[in-house]
Amino acid sequence: MSIPLRLWSITALLGLIVVGPLVGQELSVQGGGMNTHGTRAESYTWQVDYRQNFYRGLAGSVAYINEGHLEDHHRDGTAFQLWGRVPLWQDRVALALGAGAYYFYDTQPLPGGGPGATANIHGVAPIFSLSATTYLGNRWFVRASLNRIMPSSDIKTTTAAVGLGYWFGRGVKPTKGKLGDAPEQYDYVTENQFTVFGGQSVVNTFLSQSALAYAAEYRRGLIPHIDWTASAIYEGDPEIIRRSGLATQVWAVNTFFHDSLSVGAGIGPYIYIDRKNPRPGYMNIPGAVAPLVSLTFSARLSESWLVRLMFDRVTSNNNRDSDIFLLGLGYRWGRR
Repeated sequence: MSIPLRLWSITALLGLIVVGPLVGQELSVQGGGMNTHGTRAESYTWQVDYRQNFYRGLAGSVAYINEGHLEDHHRDGTAFQLWGRVPLWQDRVALALGAGAYYFYDTQPLPGGGPGATANIHGVAPIFSLSATTYLGNRWFVRASLNRIMPSSDIKTTTAAVGLGYWFGRGVKPTKGKLGDAPEQYDYVTENQFTVFGGQSVVNTFLSQSALAYAAEYRRGLIPHIDWTASAIYEGDPEIIRRSGLATQVWAVNTFFHDSLSVGAGIGPYIYIDRKNPRPGYMNIPGAVAPLVSLTFSARLSESWLVRLMFDRVTSNNNRDSDIFLLGLGYRWGRR
């Protein structure tokens, strides 16, 4: 059941980014603390929040939330929410109440699996949030957030975080009675791009085994805000897996500052071979398919060159989820 739910969640994210040019967007990074209900265990938390103001009093958001590390739980996930928003004091402050769904990944001890054995638990939980935002000027703001996450079959938590954010859009931040204009060039279609990456893969266990990782990607825009990619990925040899394979993804993308900066989210199949975990019952054939969900940021260095940051998450069905962090240099041609 988790794969369809994940597909629904990513579809919501893609839709949010695609409609992004209609009005202003807000991106914030926040950090703070977390505690659990009942046991009162505590840890750190941090989150990255992308919020879209649809109307003056209505917004939508997607946020990555890391709930820290407890003794038996290392949980993070993606929250999709709608917000009621109340601007105050000539739009210098905004209060908001949000509710939505939180798709989570929880690394837990594997029952009966011995020391260090790990289970990757996936699920969906309701999330309710409060936020207060103070605008410091035309672009920058400070935001404080309080989240309550309430899964039916996992730990219930409360997170509190505060951080700095930036408003993207043309001109200045939204003014009273107006949300602001769209970013420039919202009919831009991504040109051909070929990027080579290096970085690190981390397996989602309590030991967080890691290794050097590499990838190569070809990217091409299909229509405004929609890209397609084909990539080759090598996750290295982080002790308990040795995966490599091919992936193809569809992306929702948005550009800012005369198309010099882009952000995107993608999803697609990852066809891989794991030399250390052949599939039982398949004559020891190591090949398999897993959903690959990715976030990316790129910056144009010149007319022909760009730098791209990539975060990939592989969702396995054998307790071998992994995160891949990559930085790459790319070459772009055509459609100038």
